[in-house]
Formats: sequence, C-alpha cells, structure tokens
Amino acid sequence: MSLSTLMTLILVWVAAIASPGPDVVQILRTGLKDRRAGVLVAIGIMLGNTLWISASLAGLSALIDAYPSILRTLQLIGGAYLSYLGFRAFQGGLRAWRSQKFTVAVPGSFRDRGHSSLSDAAALRLGVTTNLANPKAILFFGSVFAQFVRPAAHVNGDYIPAPIVAIVLIVVGLCWFVGVALAVNTMATHLEKYSPIIDMLSGVVFLAVGVVMLYQGLSGLLAKQSAGLALHWPA
Repeated sequence: MSLSTLMTLILVWVAAIASPGPDVVQILRTGLKDRRAGVLVAIGIMLGNTLWISASLAGLSALIDAYPSILRTLQLIGGAYLSYLGFRAFQGGLRAWRSQKFTVAVPGSFRDRGHSSLSDAAALRLGVTTNLANPKAILFFGSVFAQFVRPAAHVNGDYIPAPIVAIVLIVVGLCWFVGVALAVNTMATHLEKYSPIIDMLSGVVFLAVGVVMLYQGLSGLLAKQSAGLALHWPA
C-alpha cells in the first residue's frame, strides 16, 4: 500500500468510526454508568476492529468478494446478536425507568453513579462482540476496506507493509473510541438522570439495526438459493 493510499484510507477510517453506530452507542450507555467499564468496552471494540483489520489484510475482504454468501451469513449472526442486545438494553432501561432506581451523583465521583454490573472481562467481551456484530464493521471491512488492500506493485519504494497499516488504523481507532469513553465523564452528571431513557433508545437502535441486518442477510441468501434453483430447473 502506498503512502497516498494509506492517507486516504485513514480519512475513510476516521469517517467510518466517527459516525454514530452501535459501537459509539454502546460506549455511551456503558460509560454513563461507569467510566472504567466504558473505557474497557472501548478497548474491546478496538480488539474487535483489530480482528477485522487483520482478517481483511489476510484476505477476508477478497474472500467476501468471491463468496457474497459469507457476508449474508455474517449479517444474520450480527443481526441476531444486535437484536438480543437491543432487547436487553430496552428491557433494562424500562425496568429502571419504572422503578426510578437512578441516583444523584457527586460531581466527579463515578463510584456514586449507577454501579456497573459488568466485570472487567465482561466489559471487554461486550465491546468485542458488539463490534463483531456491528453492521458498519461488517460492511466496511467486507467492501470498502477491500478497495484499499488489493495487491499492489512496489513503485519507487513507496510501499507500506500490511502490519504498519494495521498498527496505524488500530492506534487511530483506539484514540477515538477511548476518547469517546472518557468524554462521557464530562457529560455524565448532566445525563445520568436520563440513563434509563438512553438505555431504551439504545435498545431501539440496536433492535432496528438488528432487524434490518436479519432481513438483508436472509433475503440475500434466499435470493441466491432461488437463483440456484432457477438455474437448475429443467427447461
């Protein structure tokens, strides 16, 4: 990959991770309750992105191009998981809203804010699984990213090895997501009383995205199956 191509990829990468989506929503709703959990979810999200980046550089993008059914299968799995997360988030937010179990925090103290029930390992897992199910990640690395990682000739020595590309993207992504998690610190005092509503809205977002992914994945697989049956149907 040339330097100019890498710079273009970084701009596209920043635009992709900065736009609102399941990853950012998960960081916000978790970090609002517990800063440490929010940061660990952010790190988990980048661990998931690291898997996507490594797999894409290893040939996953090309494999998806050759076999679109892989993308459809990923959409089904991701859609099912996001729907589950959405149901849980909405259910938890509704329960908290009904019982009014949210406390007034002491400014600057995260210990007094709705204690996170997530252990460190659970927060990391939540970040990883949210990212791996994220339709933005699936589509970005399955299609857009593929345009930047096609084999290229070494021209005038202007060539950047794949590991360097991966490290640059990982560092940029880590700075962004952890930054979002830390930024919740400054907003938590003002937003905490709306935590149940934020949970319910997050649940609606996850459910909506999950249902769309399930529909796209299922319709894509059924369309392929129908095309295959039509191809083999006797004339």
